[in-house]
Amino acid sequence: MADFIFRDESTKFWARNLPVTPAEGKAPILKGWQGQLGALPGDERRMQWQDQYADRNVALLTGFDVGEGGIFVGLDVDDDRFLRLVLHLLGLNREQRRTVVSGKKGKKGATIFARAVKAIKSTTIRGAGGLGNIDVLAAGKVTIMPPSIHPDTGKPYEVIGKPLLEVDFADLPAVSEHQIKVMKVALGSEHAITLILGEDTHDAGVALVAALVRAGATDEEIADIFVGLLPEDYKGNSLDELPGWIASARAKGFGDVGDEDAPTLTHALVSLALNAGIELFNDGDGNAFATLPRTGTAVAYRIKSDTFKQWLRHLAYVVMEKTVNSTPLMEAAATLETKALFDGAEYPVFARVAGDGKNVIIDIGAADGRVVKIDNAGWCVEVGSCLKFVRGAGFDALPIPEKDGSLVKLKDFLGLDEHNFRLLIAFLINALKPHGPYFILLVEGEQGSGKSVFCEIVKRIIDPNKAMRLRLPDKPQDLMIQAKEYRLLSFDNASGMKAEMSDALCTLATGGGIAVRKLYSDSELHVMSYTRPFIINGISGYANRPDLMERAIPIRLSPMPEGGRKTEAELLAEFEELLPGILGALYDAAANGLANFDTVEPPRHLRMADAAKWIKAAEPALKLEGDSLIDAIAKAQDDFVIEKVNEDPLVTMLRLVCRSSPFEGYAIELFSEFKTFRDNIPEHALPKTASHLSNQLKRMRPAMAKVGVYVEYIGKDRRGMRIRIWHNDGYLAAF
Repeated sequence: MADFIFRDESTKFWARNLPVTPAEGKAPILKGWQGQLGALPGDERRMQWQDQYADRNVALLTGFDVGEGGIFVGLDVDDDRFLRLVLHLLGLNREQRRTVVSGKKGKKGATIFARAVKAIKSTTIRGAGGLGNIDVLAAGKVTIMPPSIHPDTGKPYEVIGKPLLEVDFADLPAVSEHQIKVMKVALGSEHAITLILGEDTHDAGVALVAALVRAGATDEEIADIFVGLLPEDYKGNSLDELPGWIASARAKGFGDVGDEDAPTLTHALVSLALNAGIELFNDGDGNAFATLPRTGTAVAYRIKSDTFKQWLRHLAYVVMEKTVNSTPLMEAAATLETKALFDGAEYPVFARVAGDGKNVIIDIGAADGRVVKIDNAGWCVEVGSCLKFVRGAGFDALPIPEKDGSLVKLKDFLGLDEHNFRLLIAFLINALKPHGPYFILLVEGEQGSGKSVFCEIVKRIIDPNKAMRLRLPDKPQDLMIQAKEYRLLSFDNASGMKAEMSDALCTLATGGGIAVRKLYSDSELHVMSYTRPFIINGISGYANRPDLMERAIPIRLSPMPEGGRKTEAELLAEFEELLPGILGALYDAAANGLANFDTVEPPRHLRMADAAKWIKAAEPALKLEGDSLIDAIAKAQDDFVIEKVNEDPLVTMLRLVCRSSPFEGYAIELFSEFKTFRDNIPEHALPKTASHLSNQLKRMRPAMAKVGVYVEYIGKDRRGMRIRIWHNDGYLAAF
């Protein structure tokens, strides 16, 4: 092995006017390396590269001129099972044993050097059913040349046949666009793997012959493909029957343009998708999904989604070299959707976080479908998962977490005091719980306190998305549609909230759903049910209903000092450097939660006891001193409820009514009594009717008790329910 690979080998290639460039592993180092196809570097530039990159690999640019209108190409075969097929189809040394004229071998498969017409483009011949691919390397691609070192094996690439520098390019086999098309049909067929295995080949062989005839393959090409695919020790009679199969296919007119018996484009698209190794399934709730080969078994795509249709359109272009318009594409997607709903397995589908009592699985958004798996012993990054995740609109990736991280860095970065830091950590831990209920993070602060950036950072830790800041919707069904897409919702600059929306938010936090008409034209109902953690921020006053407040973790931010502010871009860039360690520490806490959950007693003094139990189980991993996270939540809730209830116009009115003497009677009498004090409190701020007043008293009764206003129901008669109210100055009021 040469110690200075590029220095020693590049001279030999330049001597034959062949364009080479230094490479790190398999990747060219220099920018603009493609320009060498037009002109090789001068002597001074060559010496500079040889000196600076002496020990790097040698990358040969494909697509250079080999004379007679041809260019140099490489067929990079990454599956050893394809080599015989390629050798036979290209007719390499047809008079002798099929061998490679010139090529190279690395970790697996081989790269076969060939020549082609200048019009040929780089493309990928994709294998179906778990088979590998063949990359056709033309202009714009490189191939790493022996004796360069393979980055995975640490060993030199091997020469196959003759070294390229010793070959007359006219002796290289010619590959045509037609041959590439035929190979795409052959290897993209579900039947190719059957022939490779050499068992039950009759039906698969007949079907593959029909597809090859339709693709315009000659009899000799079909024979070469079958010889190349079948095992060398094949004992069956498919090769003997092959001429008959070909004759039958041609007699049926499969090769004729416009053949009515040929599959429709829709049928061809469905077959392409099924042969590409996808998995069709449904979630048991009328939604159809598929997995795609490029992202593995963990990532699910809605079959109705644009992403799935674009994948199918691209597959059709690669394999069939055919552009597909919207009509057959939609028909094919509809057919695949039906198969998923009626023939596919049923799996639950999750957004970002999933799991059970033993594991938490997090979809970090990796291109290859890797996930973070958390169990009671810790966490790790794994390839694939038996659980299925859907990536909603605007989905962004999380970085790979790092071990030995610290959440204290998050406290320092955000400039939080100890109390607010504990509240934030409690919310983050709760948000990693696979199933609800979830505390609501309510963030308040004056203008300029950094509420929006604070909430964006929280979302980046749990569920980054291009839509970092949402507006609080007006309708519950819009809320559930957003919950369908996002794991963690973040509502920015809330200024008010209708009672209907407050109730819907409570449902979203603790579990439940809404039923709406599926279409305005019919009576069919569509149920939307999701449980999600979420954040709301605003200046103040947007959350004032007790049931929402008792589900909340409230944080109040202080104004940021004028002279010390950074831009959002600066803050987020600094945060991205801290995020991997923050995630690692947070996942450590979740592992602790799994280990302790079954033995921890739930904090029964909080309304959200199930959510609080998970936080309590995870807390030992944080090694905090002083008050617990649960104590911090309880104190924050009490302070928040007391402040909001004391500001409530109804509570102020009740204190005025009860100020001088007790009352006894009914809700309608109290409602009439309010008229005496209308000058003190605006009418629009109070219940509109006696019925509304009665309902609001029932809802606010527990919260009002915290500020010394007590409501007691003392009996019902023909006129209705009698209610007694008093407050802590000793007076009783009955009405």
